[in-house]
Amino acid sequence: MQLNILDIIFSLILAFMVIRAGFRGFVQEFMAVASILFGIVAAVWGTAPVASRLDLLLGESIWNNIIAFLGLFLLVYLITKLIERVLNDLVERIHLDSLDHALGLFFGAIEGLLLVSLLILLMQVQPLFSVDQLLADSLYADLLMPLAPYAGTLFGNA
Repeated sequence: MQLNILDIIFSLILAFMVIRAGFRGFVQEFMAVASILFGIVAAVWGTAPVASRLDLLLGESIWNNIIAFLGLFLLVYLITKLIERVLNDLVERIHLDSLDHALGLFFGAIEGLLLVSLLILLMQVQPLFSVDQLLADSLYADLLMPLAPYAGTLFGNA
């Protein structure tokens, strides 16, 4: 099977993700993703209680929800980044830099494949133009689409 333009673009995305994660290392790459995810989860779950406390302290305002969300996100993000720094220092002290970068390559490949899968899913469900022929000729689509046969139904556009 020959690579089409879509496969070339997906290969470039995958190569970029693998190389970037390899240079950064597993700890830094994983914690970068974790800090954003944990920050969002904490902010979504904790906004209401913190905003109600702010209402008592500062008076009711529409800004209290925004301040609570951003404050919680920033707090959890910074704590996670602090943990990342400690883990990076530990990895350097016990001379596991090579392992960290090797695992980073692996993690980057997983990130890249997830990103390519998400792009394929978004291409399938977008209503602007047909991508059926483009995806039919794509090696990545052939490999990744069977892994998520029902993913398109999440958007009601399968």
